[in-house]
Amino acid sequence: MLLSCGQTGEQKDKALVNDFYEHVLSIKPMTDEYLKSTLSEDILNSIWGADYEDSYSYWVFRTGMQDGPSSVSAVESIEALGDGWYRVSYSDLGNPGVTDVQVANGKIVAYKPFEKEDGYAAAIRDYMVSIGAHYAPAEYCIPYSLIVDADESNPDDIRVWGDFWVENYDQAGDTLKLVSGGSHPGCMHVKKTDEGFEVTQFDAVGDGSDFTPTAKAIFGDRYDAFIALSSNDDSKNAAREKSILDYAKAHGLSISCYQDFGWPAVTIQ
Repeated sequence: MLLSCGQTGEQKDKALVNDFYEHVLSIKPMTDEYLKSTLSEDILNSIWGADYEDSYSYWVFRTGMQDGPSSVSAVESIEALGDGWYRVSYSDLGNPGVTDVQVANGKIVAYKPFEKEDGYAAAIRDYMVSIGAHYAPAEYCIPYSLIVDADESNPDDIRVWGDFWVENYDQAGDTLKLVSGGSHPGCMHVKKTDEGFEVTQFDAVGDGSDFTPTAKAIFGDRYDAFIALSSNDDSKNAAREKSILDYAKAHGLSISCYQDFGWPAVTIQ
């Protein structure tokens, strides 16, 4: 019996995706010519001049973090999802990232960040709304999370480490004006039940002089990643704007800006 030593279609796709991410993560040098040979015309058009004129913003495939706890980036796994889609798990300077990409006819034709919105994220969001009730009241409570890591190995105690924000807004015209809110870093303990998910415990980082020792105790070897993520304004603003847009869409709000007290209104991109 003769065996073919050629690659299957899935193996070729995975090799393409792996090679692409090695370029995206700067493990291999990136060039415009490589992008043109690897990405569809639609993607090329969408990332041309997105952040800077006369350049391809290929970093949209990364986590958005400008630094991290490590100087090393790596592709960790590529999982076939079907219909040409592949889930890429990678380390971006030590920051965990997951992106879904679709391959067709030897090119990457679509992509989207992977989000677990229908799982424990909803339970965490509801828990943060309950915390928001302890702040000065407003028309809308809009939480968002900067997730550092998660351990889902035990469905009775899913642990999610992150910087969890809750913000209360009043609406004035097309602008949401911040009334109150704050940051609550720590570890959420979430349990999977027959009805869905629920937060059973929150290990919160302390204030003032207690911040560093409690953060190190709660985050452990994730502490450096937590500090890098929580101090990155770009990641925070992106997560904040996405949460506002998602909330506005879900609740039928017509808004285009948000505004902190004493600061100019910010147009949501």
